Amino acid sequence: MSTNVVIVGAGPAGLETALALRHHAVDQLDITLVAPEGEFVYRPVSVVDPFAMGSARHYPLKSIAEDLQASHVASTVVAVDAVARRVQLGAGSDLDYDILVIAIGARARPALAEATTFTGPDDVEEVHGLVQDVELGYVKRLAFVVPPGTSWSLPVYELALMTANRARGMYASPELHLVTPEAAPLEIFGDRASTAVRELLERAGVKLHTAAEATIQNGTLVLRPSDEHIPVDRVVALPELVGAALSGVPTDPAGFIPVDEFGAVRGLQAVYAAGDATDFPIKQGGLATQQADAIASAIAARLGAPVTPQPFEPVLRGMLLTEDHPIWLRDEAAARGEAAVSEHGLWWPPTKIAGLWLGRYLMGRDEQAAADSPRTGLPIEVRLDQRA
Repeated sequence: MSTNVVIVGAGPAGLETALALRHHAVDQLDITLVAPEGEFVYRPVSVVDPFAMGSARHYPLKSIAEDLQASHVASTVVAVDAVARRVQLGAGSDLDYDILVIAIGARARPALAEATTFTGPDDVEEVHGLVQDVELGYVKRLAFVVPPGTSWSLPVYELALMTANRARGMYASPELHLVTPEAAPLEIFGDRASTAVRELLERAGVKLHTAAEATIQNGTLVLRPSDEHIPVDRVVALPELVGAALSGVPTDPAGFIPVDEFGAVRGLQAVYAAGDATDFPIKQGGLATQQADAIASAIAARLGAPVTPQPFEPVLRGMLLTEDHPIWLRDEAAARGEAAVSEHGLWWPPTKIAGLWLGRYLMGRDEQAAADSPRTGLPIEVRLDQRA
């Protein structure tokens, strides 16, 4: 008798779960991916779109599902009945499951009402227009802001560095600021990473303001607690993330799902959750895939596969994109004596989302696409690695 695993969400966590389950070769396993979209979009690379350096790649979920021997149901899920082991779809119909994995991500909302919020592909056009205004000298004072509570600040550093480089290339000299509540730039990676990023910002002419929270008042950036006032023409900020609460699933006060070290949802049977939807404080694609791997090992062992469940033990990896070459960052505490900062790859495949199975799978698809159509090229993170 087959076991029906329903995975709600087809982002990094959802796809990594399915890929890992197939890797464990669990017999008689039916996988259903439930996601309203028809594509998986490689969102982290969208940060380069405003600079015409490349674009986020799109992968049809239909063909991904075929590769995984899975089904794709194009719908949202609005409720979970954990007793009946059933999910209610947005269209009103129900879908039964034996094991449920929730990977619905989080909801992004503007943190600064008067700022341009960068969430990914949907905001590329607006930021591209802003970059053009900087190049032409229309915007002379620009600030990049990390809002309080943001756990993944790296895209702001990428946007600031690439904007500075583009302005220099056009002989523009805007006044650029980066404001963050972090005590040091990208402090989550450790001292060596902070030092390297601080030097990059200094060379680029970006003034750094750490341990600061920003508000906008009449075209002026007001920093707390220093009460410094910075006149600005425009502000680019990251969003605030809140939990995408799902009826029937427990959440904390912020709407995030509480899970244990194997991704099991606390208080429910046969329900797991991974990625930004969970209460793990750092929201990042690579960590989401690590959570998914822990879930897949637990499910595989539960179904009798010769697998020892491996708990989620986070190792933070980040690729900081610049117009020259990427900077590879790894959590200094987890590096265990290995390089924590490098201009050369610290992991393989050389992808933004350092997923054990997702990175290899997508790289294989990219290589096949390049072979079928030479003009397509390889994804930008691989091209940048080869230049490094």
